[in-house]
Amino acid sequence: MATNIYLSLGGNLGNTLEIFKNVYPILEKKIGPILHFSSIYQTKAWGNTHQADFLNQVLKLSTELNPQELIAQLLLIESELGRVRKQQWEARIIDLDILFYGHQVIQESNLQIPHPFLPQRKFVLIPLTEIAPNLTHPILQKDIHTLLLACPDSSEVKKLEL
Repeated sequence: MATNIYLSLGGNLGNTLEIFKNVYPILEKKIGPILHFSSIYQTKAWGNTHQADFLNQVLKLSTELNPQELIAQLLLIESELGRVRKQQWEARIIDLDILFYGHQVIQESNLQIPHPFLPQRKFVLIPLTEIAPNLTHPILQKDIHTLLLACPDSSEVKKLEL
């Protein structure tokens, strides 16, 4: 049975717009159909701020994969596109994060769903609000729009006009 999921895409190395465009068909082949695309947003780096600005986007997909299969596929896609993980919050060619997997709450050593930093990141909440403002966070029991209004992140998130 298919489950609706939300993924965030991010990147700040190489031609990120082209990388995003190239990852869509890979996601559809390996994960499932893309149901909604948010706009693409430009933001300052979060965590390690001494690097190039990021582009970010949120996608809603439908998948038959279970959460562990999903994270394994996302890590493989990142690797195939050239991502090498060295340290947390470093510059990267692509970052694919699971924000939500249906309404499930998963707390495992290699996987936490909903994404634990989601309530603190405007660069995720703004595009997520664009496509799913009424989606309820299964732990916090607040919708995405409410989480955005309460978000402590003061960084500028600029919508790209493409």
